[in-house]
Amino acid sequence: MDRDTVYADVFAVFDALKAKGWQGFGHTEPSFNVIEMSNSRIVASPMPMSPLFRGENMFHKECKPSLYRREWTVLERLERELLLADFSKMLDVHPEVKALKAGNLEVNYTGLAQHYGIETDVLDLTNSPLVAAFFATTEYNAISDSYRPILHYVSQGVIYFFSMGCFSNFFEEPKIVPIGQEALRRPGEQRGFCIKMEKDENLNDLCYGIPFRFWHNPDASMKIWQMTRGGSLFFPFDPMAEKVRAMRKYRIFSKKSLAEVYEKRDYSFTSLEEMREKLEEHGCTFVDELPFAYTAKEVEYLEKEHKRMYPNECTAKL
Repeated sequence: MDRDTVYADVFAVFDALKAKGWQGFGHTEPSFNVIEMSNSRIVASPMPMSPLFRGENMFHKECKPSLYRREWTVLERLERELLLADFSKMLDVHPEVKALKAGNLEVNYTGLAQHYGIETDVLDLTNSPLVAAFFATTEYNAISDSYRPILHYVSQGVIYFFSMGCFSNFFEEPKIVPIGQEALRRPGEQRGFCIKMEKDENLNDLCYGIPFRFWHNPDASMKIWQMTRGGSLFFPFDPMAEKVRAMRKYRIFSKKSLAEVYEKRDYSFTSLEEMREKLEEHGCTFVDELPFAYTAKEVEYLEKEHKRMYPNECTAKL
């Protein structure tokens, strides 16, 4: 396969991969196995772990994680860290996360945060061609918080192909890792993996994934759209999605997370009070309790949904 070839549409990319003996186009029911990574960490990983894919609706010469796509002020960086800290605390009462921890399995907080629009240093990957094709043939509308098919012929999308997937990790600290079991519905349905990147790295320059470009095609885009039921297949109802939106809108954080961020000592504030004052001037508010924590009814709903959808999952027995 020639990296300079531009394929007729997204299906042609997977046809070419299949012709070379790789996985063709498809999407299977979610399946997770407990495995040990090279650094002795134990995770519940989507199966299979290779090959992996990433879909983008446009080829970017500089393909970087969301954290590195712009410059951040000190206060913006602090607010992002507060967002991550409260997000992690919210997850810790999630039934699935509690089960994973009870079984000594790792929870990939960064990878999960990425799936909910929080800026991180990772790029999403998937073991599903359909998931990759969906993100490669749609465009996101921030106002409606929805995806729409691309209905023209005049631009190119790209499918990144990672032939070895997680097995391309040659370092003590793995670069490609599973996001984990279906602790949250979106990453589970999207068969999530992620690749961690440094600020000066560009995915197009790394040896892990090969980009295959294709012409957008209305017929192909609509077919993907219909196969995914307008994307609802990958974006089921999930209380966490609403919580993250509320966190971003109202900018209310817990005092406990504020203290934890301050203790990192990455910033030149003389005291916790000074940092809090500057953040409040920036528009943030701090409260004693976790402001957007799961309610008892939400936890009950999540427990029922997990048992209904995954009655035989390993974590149900941990």
